[in-house]
Amino acid sequence: MSYAVESKKRKFHRVLESLSKPATPENAPKQTPVAPATAQDRISANLSLKKVRLSGADRSVLPAVENSINKISRPAHRIASANSNKRPTFVPWDRERFLERLETFRRVDRWTSKPGPINEVQWAKHGWICTDAMRVTCVSECGGAVVVKLPDEIDELDGFDIEKVEERKQVRARLVDEYAKMLSASHGEGCPWRNKSCDATIQHLPLTNHETALSELRTRYINISKMGDKLPANDIIEMPEGVDLDLVISGLPQEWFKADSPAPENSESEATNGDAQSSAEIANPVQSETQSVNKVAVALALFGWDTASDGAAGLVGCSACFRRLGLWMYKPKDNGDVTVYTSLNVAEEHMEYCPWIDKLAQSGTGRTSQKVAELRAGWQLVAEAVKVKNRRRLRAMASTDTLNTDAGTPQEPAEEENPDEKKKADREWWAKIRRVRQVLTTKSPKRKSALPNLPQ
Repeated sequence: MSYAVESKKRKFHRVLESLSKPATPENAPKQTPVAPATAQDRISANLSLKKVRLSGADRSVLPAVENSINKISRPAHRIASANSNKRPTFVPWDRERFLERLETFRRVDRWTSKPGPINEVQWAKHGWICTDAMRVTCVSECGGAVVVKLPDEIDELDGFDIEKVEERKQVRARLVDEYAKMLSASHGEGCPWRNKSCDATIQHLPLTNHETALSELRTRYINISKMGDKLPANDIIEMPEGVDLDLVISGLPQEWFKADSPAPENSESEATNGDAQSSAEIANPVQSETQSVNKVAVALALFGWDTASDGAAGLVGCSACFRRLGLWMYKPKDNGDVTVYTSLNVAEEHMEYCPWIDKLAQSGTGRTSQKVAELRAGWQLVAEAVKVKNRRRLRAMASTDTLNTDAGTPQEPAEEENPDEKKKADREWWAKIRRVRQVLTTKSPKRKSALPNLPQ
C-alpha cells in the first residue's frame, strides 16, 4: 500500500475521531459524555469510502457512506442547539400569544359560538388552538385534542313539547360541565398547561394611559376615514343608549379634523366664499369647526373598530375579538336595491366577550360578584380619556387667556378702606413685629455687682 493512501486513511480516521470526540477546553462546562464510534462503524465507513474512490462513476454506493456516517453518534448539545430557535409554547402571561391562539377560532367553518364556560376565550386561555372543524389541539404538542360538539338548542316554537325542550337543555348543561373539565384534564400528563392557564387580565386593553388611548383612537379614525364612500350613511349607525356622539366629537382636538379636511380647489373660489365662510363661523363657530368630521369613522373608532387589511375591501375588524364587518352590507346596491341590513350597532356587532364592550373582560378581575356598574368597558375608558383631555386643554387655554389679559390691562386701584380698620390692622401688625423682635433679640449677660467689704 502506497504512502499516499495510508496518509489519507490516517486523516480520515482523525476526522471520525474529531466527530465522535469533540475537543473541549478545560474551562468549558462539562457536557454529556458521548460514546465513541465503534471499530465496526469505522471499518464499514472506510470500506464504503474506498469503494467510492475506486468506482467514481458509480453513484449507487453514496447512500451506504451516508448511512455509515449517520450512525456515528453526535454530541447532545449540537442536537439541542438545532431546536433552540423554536418559540416557547407555554407562555400564559403573553397577551400577544393569547391573541394568536384566539384568532385560530375566527373561521366560521371551523368554529361556532359556544356557551361562556367553554367558549373560544376559555380554550385559548388554557393553551388550545382550533385546528379543524370543532376540534381543538394543544399548542404545546402534548398530544391533547378534543372535539367540541353540543346538541342544537330547540324551542317550543319549533314544534317540540316542554319535556323535550327541558331534556335537551339538561343534556347541553351536562356536556358543558364535562367540556369545562377537559380544558385542563385533556392535556398530556407532563404538559404545563394542565396545571396553569392564563389569568383574567389577559384580555385587558392597554387604555389606562390617556395619551395612548387618544393616539390609538386618532389612528383608527384616520384609517377608517380613508375608506371614503365605502362607509355607510350616518343614519344607519346606532349607538348604545346614553352615548352622545356629538358630545364626544366636541371634546376631541379640532386639529384632528382640520388636517383631514380637503383643501380648496383654487384661490378664486376661496376668495369668493371667504366672506360667507367667515360669517358662518361667527354665527355658529362650533358647527364650522366640526363640519368636516366623519361621524361614522368616529363612531367606529370609538368602539375599537379599525380597517382590516388595507381597507380597500370595505372591511373593518376588531383586534380583540377578531370580528369582521363587511360595510357593503350596510350600503344601498348600485342597482338601487335596499341595503342588506338597515342598521349598524357599533357595540352589539362585537363578540359578547370582547373587552371593548364587556366590562368584566376589560377590568381583568374575573369576579362575577363584583358590581358591574363600577367597571368600565374599553369604549367607556376612551370616552373618559376624551373628557379628561378636553378639560385639561380648556383649563390651559383659560389660564393662558388670563395671563394675557393681566399683562395687557393695567390694574385698577384698590378701593379705599375704612380709616379705623386700617389703623387697627397697623397696630396689630406692629405688635407682631415687636413680639418677633423680642424673641430674636439676644439678651446681654448681667454684670455681677461687687460685694461690699464686710468688717473683720
